[in-house]
Amino acid sequence: MANEVNREYRSSLFSYMLSHKEYALQVYNVLNNSDYTDPDAINITTLENVVFINIKNDVSFVLENVFSLYEHQSTYNPNMPIRSLFYASNSYERFINSIGANIYGSALIRIPTPKFVVFYNGEREYPDRTCLKLSDAFANKNVEGDMEITVTMLNINYNHNRELLEECEVLRGYSLYNEKFREYNRERNLTKAEAANKAINYCIENNVLAEFFTKRRNEVVGMILEYTAEQAEKDIAKLEREISEKEQRIEGLGQELSEKEQRIEGLGQELSEKEQRIEGLGQELSEKEQRIEGLGQELSEKEERIEGLGQELSEKEERIEGLGQELSEKEELIARLLEENAKLKAGK
Repeated sequence: MANEVNREYRSSLFSYMLSHKEYALQVYNVLNNSDYTDPDAINITTLENVVFINIKNDVSFVLENVFSLYEHQSTYNPNMPIRSLFYASNSYERFINSIGANIYGSALIRIPTPKFVVFYNGEREYPDRTCLKLSDAFANKNVEGDMEITVTMLNINYNHNRELLEECEVLRGYSLYNEKFREYNRERNLTKAEAANKAINYCIENNVLAEFFTKRRNEVVGMILEYTAEQAEKDIAKLEREISEKEQRIEGLGQELSEKEQRIEGLGQELSEKEQRIEGLGQELSEKEQRIEGLGQELSEKEERIEGLGQELSEKEERIEGLGQELSEKEELIARLLEENAKLKAGK
């Protein structure tokens, strides 16, 4: 919970510091190797919860036709190119509307050149400089996309980017303050306000943004107190929503459980009926097996009977053949007798 409050607070302090044009100009000059001196040349374009679109960024401004969008992050966010796309789209729409340009016309509309920078100040270790690309999020890596956005993430923890911090007092002061606040906030005997005051004192004593912290002490300390109270209210509201959602979920699970129990009961009844059916089929199968066994016995007896009839038929065929032989012999005898009788008649 403390980390969440600290993250919100640091982001708010970053926005607050760079909302001062002279500080924004200093950061711009260091990042772009320029030497602009007139803070009033900066046109602040920071988005604050634009109507109908829940968009809010830390700091953005236009200087010499360069659109700079600065974000503070205390946790690594690989989706910053996508967020920058949303920020830029909305900002460019506002810019084009402000100059009365016609995007459907034939004339090319000149827009400020975009520069997206994330200032990382979290506790996890990351390199001094990281390049985040929109194309890293493209799902199909086999097709080359037609859009690219790059965001430069600069690690401004006090032990990183020393040259950058030495050149830019604003970033050095912001980094040192957060480093000391983080250190003092770990001390159990200090409240957050006491930790903030102790960090401010350290910066003033070491002449780091001493004028800013001297004049703006109450605002800086007030931010952490404001965010602590506001976060507490948000946490309570969030907890109440979570409890309500869980109660609804429990009620839904109870209903689902009841339906499943009824379904299980129905399945149990269905299973019982199927078991009875299986038992009946088993009995039927047993009877059919007995019937088949009986038919097999009957078939065996009939086969034996057929075999006996075949033997009897064979014997009768032999008997008929014998009778045929005997008949043939008798026919020959009758023929001889008739022949002899005919001869006797002729002799007379």
